Amino acid sequence: MIKILVVDDHPVVREGIAAILGAEPDFEVVGQVATGELAMTQAATLRPDVVVLDVRLPGMSGTDVCAALSAKFPRIRVLMLTSFPSENLILAAFTAGAKGFAVKESEPAMLRLAVRTVASSGTFVDPRTAGKLVTLATKGRRAKGPFGLTLQEMRVLELLPRGLTNREIGRELGVSEQTVKTHLHHAMKKLKANDRAEAAGIVIREGLV
Repeated sequence: MIKILVVDDHPVVREGIAAILGAEPDFEVVGQVATGELAMTQAATLRPDVVVLDVRLPGMSGTDVCAALSAKFPRIRVLMLTSFPSENLILAAFTAGAKGFAVKESEPAMLRLAVRTVASSGTFVDPRTAGKLVTLATKGRRAKGPFGLTLQEMRVLELLPRGLTNREIGRELGVSEQTVKTHLHHAMKKLKANDRAEAAGIVIREGLV
């Protein structure tokens, strides 16, 4: 029996996912919660095999929850869900320790397959994101450029020329505002930039976008 915890802040979506998965004879939905903070509490109590986790959550972001779960409960497998997949979200999810990435609009059979795959120690990637993964892999070759930037630092920097705030960048990447602030701080030191505007100029000049 695969024990599952569903985490999504939209009640209809959360209950729909739970209903789809709960109908399977080898699945048991042991809990449903709306926030990352509750997910951490329930994971400690219920010890699920798989956490089906929405990327965008109020408060603690989905990727931050994933990273915390991976660190505290390494046996738990995390399947990230989103309605708006992007290269940045895919990178953030797998960097945080997710074992699967799926799109909410997928067929129920795809969601069931995703859960079974990660529960059996496999890695699942929704076919809808295949093109984005190719682009991500291509960009990944620049991850350690002349400035020694990490992938996460580059993802933050790529959004700077758009004039986004740290909070807005966090929404794009599926991480917390504090995480963005930390990556940006380290990236600016590597670029030797005095402020965000100067960093954005370097990003454009060096072709990092």
